[in-house]
Amino acid sequence: MGTRLRFFFWLHPEWWTVGLASGAWGVMLQHAWQNSGHNGYHGSTLFPEIGYWMLMVAAMMLPLVTGRVRFTATVSLWARRHRAIAGFVVGYFGPWLALGIVFAPLRQMNWTHTYAAPALAFAAAALWQKTVVYKRALTACHRTWPIAPLGWRADRDCVRFGSFIGFACLRTCWPLMLACGFAGHSLVAMSGGMVIGFVEQSRYKRRRRYPTLAGRLAMAGLYTALAIRGVALPVTVTHLFN
Repeated sequence: MGTRLRFFFWLHPEWWTVGLASGAWGVMLQHAWQNSGHNGYHGSTLFPEIGYWMLMVAAMMLPLVTGRVRFTATVSLWARRHRAIAGFVVGYFGPWLALGIVFAPLRQMNWTHTYAAPALAFAAAALWQKTVVYKRALTACHRTWPIAPLGWRADRDCVRFGSFIGFACLRTCWPLMLACGFAGHSLVAMSGGMVIGFVEQSRYKRRRRYPTLAGRLAMAGLYTALAIRGVALPVTVTHLFN
């Protein structure tokens, strides 16, 4: 059993990034549970909002880039595998942190605490999917990067590769992530957004984007209906059936 476990960790050096994403989901679940006890979503101050934004990015986006994380590890020397992964993750979070700094002040505005905000953002995500910028960014998400074997150049290349993939993912998914943020990091929005992301990744080579477009429009329709009904934030599963 111990040999099999060691072989698994050897074969999947990205295991701890999946654990990091799972931990982020745990914190977001607790956050959603705390908010469900209030009549409406209580916005955080600036810095906690950035923190929840980064937790949402870790929960939703890290599982989508495990292939790039594994690539970073396999092209690095054995002794540097996890150091290379750490550099990639730091670089990957950089562009998302920049967007989070822009997002946090928006969450201090009253209009972002209504269901109209995520409805519009999901609709914008559907329109964004039809742009040339989106298509080029989705292609860039699957690129590789040369990484030096040793020294500060290896660290630099890992961080640069992570930031390159992070910026490509940001250009692909920024309206979708803003929609999840405007929904108060709702589990319904985050789960729907993550499913869309997984389908998008799996159908990349087939160039069939209709399922993900339909998913974005469905989420926009859901939040539009909730906005019309006047349901208070945050949305829970019970809101969908009452």
